[in-house]
Amino acid sequence: MNKLSLSIVLSVFVLITNAQNVLQIEGENVSLEEFKNIFYKNNNNVDITKEYLNEYMELFVNFKLKVREAEELGLDTNLSFINELEGYRKQLAKPYLKNNEFDSQMLDEAYSRMLIDISASHILFSLNENDSKEDKDNVYNKALEIRQSIINGEISFSEAAVKNSDDESALTNKGNLGYFTAFMMVYDFESAAYGLNSGEISMPVLTKYGYHLIKINDRREALGKVKVAHIMFNTGVGASKEKLNEASDKINRANELLASGEAFELVAEKFSEDRSTAVKGGILPTFGVGKMVPKFEEVAFSLKNVGDISAPFATEFGYHIIKLLEKQPISEFDIIKADLKRMIAKDSRSELSQKSLIKKLRDSYKVRNNANAFASFRKNTALKVANGEFKNNNVNNASLFTIENNIITVNEFAKYIVKNQSKGSDIDDLYVNFVDVSLLRYEESNLETKYPQYKALLKEYREGILLFDLTNKNVWQKAVEDTSGLLSYFEDNQATYFFNNRLDASIYSCENKIIAKEVRKYIYKKKRGGLSNEQILEKINSNAALSLKIESGIFEKGDNEYIDTIDWRAGISSDIVLEDGSYVIVDVNKLLPARNKSIDEIRGKVISDYQNHLEKAWLTILKSKYSVVINLETLYSLISN
Repeated sequence: MNKLSLSIVLSVFVLITNAQNVLQIEGENVSLEEFKNIFYKNNNNVDITKEYLNEYMELFVNFKLKVREAEELGLDTNLSFINELEGYRKQLAKPYLKNNEFDSQMLDEAYSRMLIDISASHILFSLNENDSKEDKDNVYNKALEIRQSIINGEISFSEAAVKNSDDESALTNKGNLGYFTAFMMVYDFESAAYGLNSGEISMPVLTKYGYHLIKINDRREALGKVKVAHIMFNTGVGASKEKLNEASDKINRANELLASGEAFELVAEKFSEDRSTAVKGGILPTFGVGKMVPKFEEVAFSLKNVGDISAPFATEFGYHIIKLLEKQPISEFDIIKADLKRMIAKDSRSELSQKSLIKKLRDSYKVRNNANAFASFRKNTALKVANGEFKNNNVNNASLFTIENNIITVNEFAKYIVKNQSKGSDIDDLYVNFVDVSLLRYEESNLETKYPQYKALLKEYREGILLFDLTNKNVWQKAVEDTSGLLSYFEDNQATYFFNNRLDASIYSCENKIIAKEVRKYIYKKKRGGLSNEQILEKINSNAALSLKIESGIFEKGDNEYIDTIDWRAGISSDIVLEDGSYVIVDVNKLLPARNKSIDEIRGKVISDYQNHLEKAWLTILKSKYSVVINLETLYSLISN
């Protein structure tokens, strides 16, 4: 295609006032920058020529004409369109509503912690959600007193855990949590633990569970993950001596079988009482630190080489023998970066990221509070808010605070309270949260101004939705629903829909000459009504799978290389001998002469062709309806760029 064949107006002169505009539709300019963004997104590493640009520009113009028509029809004012675009807007905004610097620090921190395994003990002093400040202070002071008594040597950490911890597991583990790594504890606990040295006891650490005293027992280079198989004989917690002896005898017998050369997976399959893994040769899912009971984990990670088998050992669940199948060290940062991002998004770290963004926004924008307006509103509503009973009956449009020059009213805050209050709510806390929410909304409202790439992407989505809705109405759905138009189109173009000569045939691919000879006998028997292709296949492949393959159907020239080589007449072909020594036999049931196709046979193809027809006719109307001017000088500047 050359530029003269374009069905739209092309000009080599600067008909568009601004030379940076590459296109004008009905007086509305399209910038070169917008065109470039879309062009290069879809055309990487192509040889840019005038011909190629002309072809792409025609497609671009068609797209823009449809969008212009959708706008002219007011589709961008439909509620369904507005809601759909708003959904995309929120999704597209997410990457821009982040503190990327902080998130990067979180990534680096998480990975550095994954390289270290920590063994720690803790004492929990739990808090209730509705505890008063005085109650919380009392719990904190109690934790301080116990910490001091441990440091003074009056009581050991484990003894203090058994005596004072609200973590019920302390009665059995004496507060020892075993080894853990990043993401295995709540973030506040994790951060405190990683900030301590071995043997050090923390000050009281607040988490959502309460206050903790944390003692670091050990720090080591991360062991990564292992994959093992095991043989297990159950005892259960608190098993009798008789049960323990029985399980011990079984594990020793299994160990003797392994020592005599029996395959581990076979012994596991036959004897292991963990039946869920026994059927898989005892294989367990890959696991890291803190995922198994301490003794099992200790033995698993102590195995040095793949294939090593442990001596029998006991846990609270029974007796085990472990075989090491795989060791997985911590992957390099770039390999697991994406996984880390997903883990952070699901972790309490995501809340910290949000808080860091809000702090950044507070530093970026001028927030001016109207202290008098808040004090007046607070005086009349604080008690109702605390009881969760506030109702916004009175509209108050007084300014509560401003973000830059954007006024936020008392009434807007009142609406926020109604949606977010509960019994025990504090109006001061709600106010702080409301300012934060307002800052995020203000930032989101300015994304198009701050980030040109976001603006461009949002425009693409907007135009894409409009294009889909209108094309669906005028082309796709119409082609399906307009049955009379479809039939008329088919009748006008019936000569293009026809079958060439075809064969109804079966193709038998035989492994060798002997199989081919046997198959040929069965084909003759089939023709006499004695066998089906399925029965032939079953007979031949009963001794050796894949000795025979059968493909049956209706074939045109070009559909199958063997069909193309035989005489097109009913009957059984001669053997076709292939280079690898295999044989092919073609059985032609009948010759099907050329004929026109019925619409029912090719309805899908006709609908597709009719859609193309409708679209071409529609574009012809649009091109006559709206003026189009292309600045070729600006367009062709891309060749040198």
